[in-house]
Amino acid sequence: MYSFWMLFLVFTAYSFLGWLTESLFCSIPTGKFINRGFLNGPFCPVYGLGGILVITILSPFKDNIAVLYFSGVIITSLLEYITGFALEKIFHTKYWDYSNNKYNIQGRVCLENSLLFGVMSVIGILYIHPSLMRLFNLIPKYVLPFISLAFLIYFIIDTVITVKSIYNFNIKLDEMQIIINELKDKVSYTKLETIENLQSAISNLINYDCKTAYIKSLFEKKNKIESEVKLYQKRMINAFPSMKSFKNNESLQRIKKNILYKTKSLKK
Repeated sequence: MYSFWMLFLVFTAYSFLGWLTESLFCSIPTGKFINRGFLNGPFCPVYGLGGILVITILSPFKDNIAVLYFSGVIITSLLEYITGFALEKIFHTKYWDYSNNKYNIQGRVCLENSLLFGVMSVIGILYIHPSLMRLFNLIPKYVLPFISLAFLIYFIIDTVITVKSIYNFNIKLDEMQIIINELKDKVSYTKLETIENLQSAISNLINYDCKTAYIKSLFEKKNKIESEVKLYQKRMINAFPSMKSFKNNESLQRIKKNILYKTKSLKK
């Protein structure tokens, strides 16, 4: 039985390995580095929790590869589903969506990923975890609590910063959506199938038609909100390209397109 401090160090290690695997998996096809973590730092806590669950529950079955594999599929898939569900309820946002993948459950889990998680569970139990424990056992027992405590403090700080950043971003989305709705109302006689049509219509009104201070102020507020999207919020959008907001998806997609446009412009 591991001590709390050892268990937390194991959690930290798997959080990092999960972040590394996920980031590489997403970065290689795009040809650019993507920090895939939910937190700012190089850690994915869901992988840390998954690693702890797999080790704790499945270690007794390490001599039975079939049981180990399929149990790993079930445990990790259940954890991913619960995590996705919880994030959606807490932040009103769907950060990943597997709806276009075959054999998915409400877009939160899909068969392809689940099968890969099963492979990772087998590799983790048979190879990675024994190596980690040999490494961690070299750490003096009186030093271990200090190392783990440092990581614990880090996780708390990073989580607070992350949650605050998401909260502030959602406020901006609320403001943006209100402005978009008001602008739509003001130019309701124009065909507005897309946000680009909306912006074009507003520009025409400002330049040639209405030139009212109110519409100008709304347009300026919209641009100001787009320009105030912070680095972490941009990273989240890049890390989760399929991200959708249940409350303000139109404003979120507008901001996503704006960030993508600026990114392409910088590359030219």
